[in-house]
Amino acid sequence: MDKITHLPRLARIKNYPTNPIEMFKNVLERVKAPHIFPMNLATLDNEFGVLNRSVIYRGLLEDSWICFVTERNSRKYRNLKENPKLGLTMLFYPYAHRVETKDVMPEVWQIRLMGAEAVELDEEQLKILWQQEPLFAKIRSHICECGKPSNTEELEKLLQEQLAIMEKEKREPEQTKTYTAFKIIPKYWDFYMSEPNTIADRVQYKQMENGEWQAYHVDA
Repeated sequence: MDKITHLPRLARIKNYPTNPIEMFKNVLERVKAPHIFPMNLATLDNEFGVLNRSVIYRGLLEDSWICFVTERNSRKYRNLKENPKLGLTMLFYPYAHRVETKDVMPEVWQIRLMGAEAVELDEEQLKILWQQEPLFAKIRSHICECGKPSNTEELEKLLQEQLAIMEKEKREPEQTKTYTAFKIIPKYWDFYMSEPNTIADRVQYKQMENGEWQAYHVDA
């Protein structure tokens, strides 16, 4: 057998904190994540079984819980009210600095929240998120019903009506009754990291009965 070049090595997540939230923040900083980004959310659905879709990360509520926005007329909202259990995955393909060598290596990071449940936010928290919404999202909440068969002419009429109201009243649309958001409370956080020609590493956090987190490496 010819001599093998570019031998694989083990990727290793080093110096990880004891708390998964700090680990999450470290990864976002390392991958230079944008302020908002897509996450894959899986729920249980009576018609389709396991049903997944992309939702947008809207930050850490109270510096502790990942949250996302949805509508009360959406299928995901019905799913979560019937069964709050869910799975959530985030995937990043950026470049990050390796401190030990000062060079730049392409890294893949996958973050999963497991054994998780969704809890709907209260009205005061929803008001804050609504104020952060772009104009098109506020209007969409007024004129669209998630999953309803679309009629372009009808939607255009509703859009023009909303724009006319804005022009007359000199203000953006008020928060709708359908607008809502959830925070995600997991029992496990799972952080996967790999680099080119490496065997990936995972660090998993498990919440103990006393509320503290146990962190340990897991084979990828």
